[in-house]
Amino acid sequence: MKLYTSPPRGVALIIALLVVALATVLIAGLLDRGELAMARTRNQSRETQAQSYALGLEAYAAKVLMQDPNTIDSADSPWAVPLPPTPVPGGTIAATMSDLGGRFNLNNLDPKYDTPQQAWQHKFERLLDVLKLDRKLAKDVAAWMDATTPSATVASDGFYLGQPVPYRAAGRPFVHVSELRLIRGVNGDVYAALAPYVAALPAGTKINVNTASVPVLMTLDDTVTAEIAQAIWQQGHARYQQPQDIGKEQPQLVQVLRNPQVALLYDVHSAYFLARGEITLDSVPFEYASLIERRIGGNAGAGGGVRVLQRSRGSD
Repeated sequence: MKLYTSPPRGVALIIALLVVALATVLIAGLLDRGELAMARTRNQSRETQAQSYALGLEAYAAKVLMQDPNTIDSADSPWAVPLPPTPVPGGTIAATMSDLGGRFNLNNLDPKYDTPQQAWQHKFERLLDVLKLDRKLAKDVAAWMDATTPSATVASDGFYLGQPVPYRAAGRPFVHVSELRLIRGVNGDVYAALAPYVAALPAGTKINVNTASVPVLMTLDDTVTAEIAQAIWQQGHARYQQPQDIGKEQPQLVQVLRNPQVALLYDVHSAYFLARGEITLDSVPFEYASLIERRIGGNAGAGGGVRVLQRSRGSD
C-alpha cells in the first residue's frame, strides 16, 4: 500500500513568497508608470503655462516700448525698469529688457553692407584690442559672412572643412551671436569675453552711446581710454541728447566727435531690444527671450510700432 505524503511546508512557504514578490514587483511597476505619466502630464502642463506667461511678458514689453516717448534711449528709460518677481498661479514671473543698440552689431561687418565698411572694421578691431583678443578675428568674422568674394570663401572653407566635423562658412549675416563659436579662433574663453558686447541685428544699426558699455564706448576713438569711457558711461546712466554732447564733459574729444563718421556710426536712439522672461513654476525655472524691433514713429498709428523678430528659450 502506497502512503500519500504532503509536500514539505518549506516549499509551500517559498512559493507563497515568490507569488507575493511577483505581485509586489507588478504593483510597483504599475505605480511607477502611473507616476511617470502624471509627471509627464504635469511637466507638459507647466511648460504650456510658462509659454503663455512668456507671451504675456512679451506683450507687456511691446506695450512699454510703444508707450515710451522715444526722445532718447538710456538706462533711465521706462523700458529699462525690470519687472520684479511677481506671484502667479503655480509660481512667479519676472522680466528684464536690455538695449541691443548698445552693443557692436556683427552684421555691420558684412561685405555686402554699403556703409563705411572700413570704419566698422576698425571699430571692431578696436573692441578686440580693448578685450585683449586677437584682432585677426575681425577679418575672420567678415569672411564668415562673405559670399561675394570667391577667394575669401574658399580660404575660409579650407579651414572649416578640415575640422573633425567638417562644415562651411555661412556666407550670410549672423542669425545669433552663438554662431561665433563656429568661427576660426573662437574658443570658449574668447566667446565668453566677446559675447556680452556684440549682437546679431539687421545691418545698419548704430551704437547707442547712452547704453553702450565701457569697452564699446572705447571704440569711439583710439584715444579713448578706459578712464574716459568710464566718465562717458556715468555708471550706466548716461543721457546724452546727441553723441556730440559728450564733448561738453570731455573737451579732449570735441575734435573726435566732429568727425562725420560719428554721426554715421553712433546715436542716442535704439531700435532693437532683448526682452527676457524668468518664470518659475513648481520650483522649475523657465527662461524665454524675445528680440523685439521698435520701428520709428513711436506707435502703430504713426507708421511705427513693434514686431518680434526672434524667440528663444534658455539662457545665453
